[in-house]
Amino acid sequence: MTVVELKNLDKVFWPKEGFTKGDVVSYYERISSLILPYLRNRPMVLVRHPNGIKGASFFQKNVASIHLPSFVRTVKIRARSTGRDVHYVVCNNKATLLYLVNLGCIEMHVWSSRTRILHCPDYMVIDLDPGGNSFAEVAAVARETRKVIAAAGGTSLVKTSGKRGIHVYVPLRPVYHFDEVRSAARLVAELVHHRLPKLTSISPRLNKRRNRVYLDCARNGFGQTTAAPYSLRAVAKATVSTPLDWREVTAACSPARYHLRSTMRRIRMKGDIWDVVIRKPNSLRKLEASLRAMVTAARKSAARRN
Repeated sequence: MTVVELKNLDKVFWPKEGFTKGDVVSYYERISSLILPYLRNRPMVLVRHPNGIKGASFFQKNVASIHLPSFVRTVKIRARSTGRDVHYVVCNNKATLLYLVNLGCIEMHVWSSRTRILHCPDYMVIDLDPGGNSFAEVAAVARETRKVIAAAGGTSLVKTSGKRGIHVYVPLRPVYHFDEVRSAARLVAELVHHRLPKLTSISPRLNKRRNRVYLDCARNGFGQTTAAPYSLRAVAKATVSTPLDWREVTAACSPARYHLRSTMRRIRMKGDIWDVVIRKPNSLRKLEASLRAMVTAARKSAARRN
């Protein structure tokens, strides 16, 4: 049996709510069977909050300087920017998950590809990032994103980001490179923006968004990460990036509803609602062909109106 040394479990990580490091350990231990399939064989970027959400935090990609226990697996990846090797943690077991919490990792951020095929993600993600928008407006954009993907013949999944946004996932066979996936994501974004021009933005520049929901496709890049399903977030209320049923994505939906305590109750009742669909990948070739035809039609329609 693997023993993980855990320290300072009574340290308060959420001063207002009173949640401690021990509560974070307990949460991840209890949901480990659900979150591990979304972490397994994926490089991780560690976001460490050793003194809780009000203390200093830092990102750590390279763990080469840490004396890791034998149960923690790593993968060596050459950084394009520096040409140097970076040693990433790969969380394949409960012991590693709890070890990361002991380091102060409240959030679990992973690549969208696995170590076996690093250059080919197994999902596309559209990150709906609100400006000054209400969550009801973000939910409306999420529903429209689903409609666009469905019109192109694809299936999608949805989860709260755990903060103010929503993540829309499109499961893929891991045979397409990041550039191809990002290109298809941009087509989705263009179509959603065409349908909701007053509510959305596809501009990466903050000063051009004017309090609109940004359809962010940048996470579909080599080395980019997203908070994993069921990851806690280091924000008020100890919210969780929670998989939802599309029927739950309504104007009344609120990310504050899904937090450390409520998510554990939800899991006991519902299990992992993504479990079946996530294992039914889309063909990016077919999806992209349909999306391109839809974009061409949308552009012609816009040109006629102008």
